[in-house]
This record gives sequence, C-alpha cells and structure tokens, in this order.
Amino acid sequence: MEQPMVTVLILSYLHEDFIERCLRSVIYQTYKDFEIIFIDNDSPDQTFARGLAVLEGSGVRYFAEKTSYNMGCVKGLNFGLRKYARGKYMTPLAGDDWWDMDNLAYKVDYIQRNPQYKMVYGNGYNYDHVTEEISLYFKKPSVSGWILPQLLEAPNINPEGIIYDHEMLKELGYYDEDAKVEDRDLWYRVARVTQIGYMHKPLTFYRGNHKGNISRNLEHMQEGNEYFFRKYENEFPAEIKLARKRQFQYFAYYLSTHEPSVKSLKKILSWFQFNWIYIRSVIKCIVGIMKKAFK
Repeated sequence: MEQPMVTVLILSYLHEDFIERCLRSVIYQTYKDFEIIFIDNDSPDQTFARGLAVLEGSGVRYFAEKTSYNMGCVKGLNFGLRKYARGKYMTPLAGDDWWDMDNLAYKVDYIQRNPQYKMVYGNGYNYDHVTEEISLYFKKPSVSGWILPQLLEAPNINPEGIIYDHEMLKELGYYDEDAKVEDRDLWYRVARVTQIGYMHKPLTFYRGNHKGNISRNLEHMQEGNEYFFRKYENEFPAEIKLARKRQFQYFAYYLSTHEPSVKSLKKILSWFQFNWIYIRSVIKCIVGIMKKAFK
C-alpha cells in the first residue's frame, strides 16, 4: 500500500455529540493525500459507532479501532501511532475539535517549503461550547525557530493542528506515557533537536468548556505540569521557577473568568501574590459571584 503524506490521528472518548463533525472536517480537506487513524478509548456511548459510520462511506483511507479498555490519552495516542501510522507527517486531532477545510493544504505546503522545521504549529480559534463564543488563540504572530527557552517558561503553543515529521517522532519515542500533559513534554523534546515553525493563519477550532474537556480539570493540569517541572528543573532551574509562577497566574485567570465561586476565590487567594494579575482575578471573581447571587 502506498505511503500517505499525512497521518491524521484522532483519539476520542465520550465524544458522541462531536465526532461526526470532527471526522467530516478531515474528510473534506482540500488536501487529499492523508490517512485517518480513529482510536476510540472504549467509550460507553455511541462515539465509535457514529464515527465508524462516517468513515465507512467516506472513500478515504482509514483504520478504526475501539480499544478493549480505556488506555488514557497518552497510551491511546501511542497505541494508534505504533500500530497503524504510515504517513511522512503526523498530526493529532481530538474527537471534540475540528479543522478548517484548508488546514492540511497550508500546513503541508509550509513544512515542505521550510525543511528546517520538523514541527509546525499555527493559529486557530477557541470555541466556547456553552456560550458559542469564538476567539483567536493568537492575536499577534507567535514565534518560530529555536524556541526551547520560551517553551520552558510557558507552553505558548496552540495544540490544535500541529504537524510533525513522523521519523523525528519515532526517534523521540513518541509521547512520554508517564506524562499527563503529554503535548507540552513532547514540544520540549522536539525543541531540543529541531527548529519549530509557526503559521499565523487560523485553521483549527478547539472546543472548550464542556464536561469531557480535560483542560478544564485544573488539578489534572497542575499534576501534569508538576511532572514536567520535576523532570526538567535541575537542568533549567530559572525557567522552571518562572513556569510554576505563570501556571498559577493562568489558573487564577481561568477560575475568575469561567468558574467564579466562593471555592474558586479561596483557591485564587491561596495562590495570591501581590501583582496586578492576581488583584484583577480576585476582583473579577468577586464580581462574578455577585452577578450569580443577584440573578
């Protein structure tokens, strides 16, 4: 069987309401030289059945498997890659997110014209599942090149629509299965061996603020970040110290914006440092609590 240019790896769990849109956004790409690997992590709902029905009538090359147990995100990704992936490039996609129809066309063209980059990320849209509001991930262009120092301090990369050189991923051993924030750890290891490219055109859609969204679970994120910090703090102590500080600033912003409550306020105050970011988060959280109280 001829090698496809791109492997699109789709991992899903409890995505029955989203998987059809996700898969169709790949099937109808204007760039056609790709295969789809669809791995469902033993969802107890109709995610796999609905996804498979879309694929079976699509005419695209695909491999689909529902695992016999929930492997978790990282092991599920590695399972799909090691068992099925054949593309020169690999790009992951969560089963609740989706792409612009030109995503692959732009990304493949860019990485082929810039062989110094073995990983390319880009701009995209954040979609709030509850309010249906859409916002840009990057309002200003992000960075390209040897960006390891920036990644250590803050993972300022849009995780949606990243395209990787597949041979490089094999050499790196794919994802670290002990990592809970697996993409951040992978970006760091990639940044040690190659330059990373950025495209400012928004071509992806990230669905946030729904019950199956892992990034909403701040305790999970904190635990995953702490694994990353411990793994690299002896090598880069100053950068990791700053990264820890920025982590709690982000958590304070997130809670005050999306989950204002007395519980959230107590958490923000437990992290409090005397700077404008925390002061603003405290005020915003109190205002949110009052708005809820007087509805």
